[in-house]
Amino acid sequence: MRSIVVLAAVAALVAGCSNPKAADKKNFKTAINDWISRNPPCLSLPSGSVRAADRPADAGVFPLYVEAAVSDHPMRLENQKKAAAPFEAMAASGLLKGEPAEITQSGYFPGPAPKVAVVAYTLTPEGEKAFKPRGEGGFWSSQPGFCYGEPAVKEIVRFTEPGEMMGMTVSQVDYTWQLKNMPEWAKSKAMQKIFPQLARDNAETLEGKAAVVLMNEGWVHEKAMRR
Repeated sequence: MRSIVVLAAVAALVAGCSNPKAADKKNFKTAINDWISRNPPCLSLPSGSVRAADRPADAGVFPLYVEAAVSDHPMRLENQKKAAAPFEAMAASGLLKGEPAEITQSGYFPGPAPKVAVVAYTLTPEGEKAFKPRGEGGFWSSQPGFCYGEPAVKEIVRFTEPGEMMGMTVSQVDYTWQLKNMPEWAKSKAMQKIFPQLARDNAETLEGKAAVVLMNEGWVHEKAMRR
C-alpha cells in the first residue's frame, strides 16, 4: 500500500514539473497567451477633416475637428457626412463628446485664413479609459486609438515540427482565440456598422497564426522578441 502511495506522489510530482522547452500545445498556448493578453486590438482613431491654423497635423491631439455638414453642394455635403460618421458613432457610444465651434482653418493660399464651422470632439471619461496615444496601443496598432477586450487563446489547433530558422528554433502555430470582457461601446451595432473590425472581433471564435521561438527560459511569441 505504501509503495502505491509513493508511486502516486512521484507521478504527481513529475506531472507538475513539465518541461517549458517541450514543443507541445500547453507551452505554445502559454507563449501566445502571454503576448496577446498584453496587446489587445485597438480601433484606430480617424483623423479630423479640418485642421486649425495653430494646431499640428497629428491624429490623436484633441480636440479633433470635423467640418459641420452645412454645404449646399450635394457632393460636398455627402463627403462631409462621410467624414463625420465615425465621430458621430463614437460620440453616440460614449467615447467622444462633440460640440459646435468655429476655427480659423489652416490656409493653403496667401491671404487671411478662412474661418469654418466645425464640431469639436474631445474624449469623455469612458473614452479616456480606452484611449491609447500613438505608440502605446500595443503591437496591433501604433496609431492612436481605442483598445478593447481581453484576448485569450481557446485552443492550439496544430503546429509544425520545430525547425531551425536564422539560427533559432521555431514552430508555426495555428490557434483559435476570443476577446473576453468586451466594453459596451465595442458591442454597439452602430459602431460595428462603421467599424467592421468590431463586428469581426465580437465573434465567439477567431482564428490566429503565430510563430513561437525557443529561448533559454522556454517558448515565446516571435513578436515578443521585437521589443
